[in-house]
Amino acid sequence: MAVGQAQPASRADLIRADRFRAALAGETLAFAPIVWEQLPELVHQPQADWWRDPTIGQRLIADAAALAMADAMFVFVAHETIRSAISTGQRGDAAIDALAQSPEAARGAELVACLHEVGDHAVIAAVPAPAVVGRELSGDEPESAEDAFSDLALSYLQAGADALAVTGDDVDEVRGGVERAAQLSELFARPVLGVCQHEAKVRAWAHQGADLGVVSASGEWPAVESGVVITPGDVSARWSAERLRAVAGGRT
Repeated sequence: MAVGQAQPASRADLIRADRFRAALAGETLAFAPIVWEQLPELVHQPQADWWRDPTIGQRLIADAAALAMADAMFVFVAHETIRSAISTGQRGDAAIDALAQSPEAARGAELVACLHEVGDHAVIAAVPAPAVVGRELSGDEPESAEDAFSDLALSYLQAGADALAVTGDDVDEVRGGVERAAQLSELFARPVLGVCQHEAKVRAWAHQGADLGVVSASGEWPAVESGVVITPGDVSARWSAERLRAVAGGRT
């Protein structure tokens, strides 16, 4: 199948993505919590490197999604791929150029594919903005980081991600990444989100769409009747399972 050509959606795909997509169009309300760093601990199943095994990763994410009554789940395998490169001393433009071809990148795409095949929620593949990729891996050439960003984003779209999310702590950097990702996502008819967190403030939006709602730090839902609502950043280390369930139950 040619690059950029999306596979035909099955009935299960449409059911899984329906509420999330309808919420992005302002037709209903959807919840997409951010739980990743301490996700295994949150669902009381601690396991190191859990995301490397698609079967284990899918099961843990499914448990978290059920706990949060989530319509979509963020998947931060691109961040893990970068973290793995850093942990083994890989830095500079050469490391950035090889990033999307690394075994860790392949495992991340496998997890996205597994979630696409068997999950009952939409999959939002998060990718750090190109400028973030360059800084994290100490690159000198912006083009290398931009290419790595595009290659990672494309691999998740090909794996069946329902949406991409560009992340970072600078609005302009995230916005630039969103524009770049949108050029790829148009080929797959997939939405692109921007999620910018600076200190305790979180801002999120959909490309050429409305801002996303953000639950407050105290767990209160925004006063909205439709749209996608996310948590105030990654709450896996700050909220207990009971707290997450209670917040999810506050959906109006």
